[in-house]
Amino acid sequence: MRINIFFKLIQLVLLGAILPLQGLAQDTTALKLKASLDTVSNNIRKIDIWIELADVIADRSVEGASLYLDSANQLAIAEDYTSGIASANKVRGSLFILEGKYSLALEKLGEAQSMFRALQDSSKLAKTFLLLGNIYSASNNFKEALRYYRNAGKLFKELNDYKSQAAINNNIGGVYWHLGKLDSASLFFNKSLLTYLEFGDQENLATNYTNIGIIYAERNEYEKAIDYYERSNDVFIKLDRTYAQSINYLNISDAYIQMGEYGKAEEFIKMSIEIAEKEGYKSLLVDEYFTVGEIREAQKKYKMALDWYKKSEALEDSLLNSDTNSALIDLQTKQLEEIQKGEIEKIKLINEGHLNSEKLKNTLLLVVSAFILVLLLVATTYFYKRAKVARQINEQNLQILNQKSKIYQQAKSIADKNEALLEKNAKLEELNEEKNYIMNVVAHDLKSPLNQIQGLVEVIRLEKGSLTSNQLECLTNISTSSERLSKMINRILNTRAIDSESIDYQAISVNLVPILHQVLNNFQPLADQKGINITMNDISNFPLVKGDKHHILQVIENIISNAIKFSPTNKKIEINVKIKDRRAVLAVKDQGPGLTAEDHKNLFIEYANLSAQPTGDETSTGLGLSIVKKYVDLMKGEIWCDSTSGQGATFYLAFNLA
Repeated sequence: MRINIFFKLIQLVLLGAILPLQGLAQDTTALKLKASLDTVSNNIRKIDIWIELADVIADRSVEGASLYLDSANQLAIAEDYTSGIASANKVRGSLFILEGKYSLALEKLGEAQSMFRALQDSSKLAKTFLLLGNIYSASNNFKEALRYYRNAGKLFKELNDYKSQAAINNNIGGVYWHLGKLDSASLFFNKSLLTYLEFGDQENLATNYTNIGIIYAERNEYEKAIDYYERSNDVFIKLDRTYAQSINYLNISDAYIQMGEYGKAEEFIKMSIEIAEKEGYKSLLVDEYFTVGEIREAQKKYKMALDWYKKSEALEDSLLNSDTNSALIDLQTKQLEEIQKGEIEKIKLINEGHLNSEKLKNTLLLVVSAFILVLLLVATTYFYKRAKVARQINEQNLQILNQKSKIYQQAKSIADKNEALLEKNAKLEELNEEKNYIMNVVAHDLKSPLNQIQGLVEVIRLEKGSLTSNQLECLTNISTSSERLSKMINRILNTRAIDSESIDYQAISVNLVPILHQVLNNFQPLADQKGINITMNDISNFPLVKGDKHHILQVIENIISNAIKFSPTNKKIEINVKIKDRRAVLAVKDQGPGLTAEDHKNLFIEYANLSAQPTGDETSTGLGLSIVKKYVDLMKGEIWCDSTSGQGATFYLAFNLA
């Protein structure tokens, strides 16, 4: 008995949970859904109805279901309805499974899985896991199939979805059947059977009859097997489940082959092929054509048998090609990328050669060698190459499986680490928001008492005739300190205003010349105190730049102030302004301590602790350059620094020309 054929038969089990509705209620539901489309006005509800309709009629009209999904997907994209897009992808994946287009099914189900995981929709994620398990089963990757089925079963259990748990038991039973563990297969089939009997679920009960028939066939009890197949088919004919009917006819035909009743076998395989060709069930046609070949071989019609085997093989090659192989690897890779944002590189679908030709080869060697020598040589050469290719594919598949297992473990480890990082990042964001709030409150609350201090100082100074020189000096120190503190607070508030995008900003044409002269005049006394010589090139005919005049003034003040603040006494500061690449570039070069490699990393970060320190007891909040950077970015300019530790620093400001 062919293992490959019987695996295809078990696909009835694997597809049994695709459709959510059972029995004659399926037709009634479809009619109600179609009628509701005439009255519904909400686009989201319309999308859900289209998807549900496609799901209901999927195994009877792939083409009709596809039309509903096309409409649903287009509207869901227009409405930015993620759940609708994901649901459409899931049902589309189930249609591709019916058509045997496994690579396309993997693509759609992989997209659906990522979206449902992000939406935390456990029910639909579980159903997607089930369908992915079906594809892995179809590729004979039973370890991975069981993993998906168990993940789906766990979610269904949490949702108290007993019918879906029963469907999972069906699928697991099918896997154990294929692994040759018939007792375990029977156990899981009977567990699901009890559930369907309890709920009166005729459709899935019929699926279980097929499963039990397969077990009897495996034990060579073909008459009992046919009895269960026919019980199953009676239900599926009433429900118009054409896919299930085609499989049952194939089952019955195969049983009659094993019993040696080739006329009856031919009768049922014709009915199976008629349905599959009409509905486009190409994955079933692979086995149906192969079965015809078996019948012709048993009838000693070897040339005809070979033609049917080749026809089956050619169709299978078109379905399980290299694109399908790469699809499994692509799916695993995509899951790895998602889990890291969430979710997600893809994995390759393992394609194992379907044609088990040893029996045919042996028969042809015995018969054809006695009659047609030429046909013997052709057949022998053909099947030798086929077997060699199959062995090579098996070896490659084993390597791919090992690689996939490693990728999955790495993905899981990365996902766990990413989840921990996301939690830490969320906590840091909360702390940062709390810090910003506290700083804003403190800064605002300090401005009022500082203004009062300044006012009191001025009032006391009016009485300077009655004050001693020491008292006047103290007043001066109080005034100076409060001014410094006021400037620090203003810088904090400016930073918060930029971050919240509430700062007042006007981009106009600005003349740099008067701004530079004003800044130099303001800082000349401070430079004179430290014996610092400031030079600047001729800028009398310099063109206008685009920006906010107030912001440009603050930026230039900060850069020149820093150059003076961090320069030792009796040094030189050079200011050079020129035009380069349609921008005005201002360079301020000092002879201070310069910056280390670590300083460069933290240069424009708030409250950064840099290695350089002021040389004349000046204060530094660590906010100046961060504010400068934000102002420059706001004006679409650029700021950078060229410096080596111990060799001074040159700060560059670039403004767009007006």
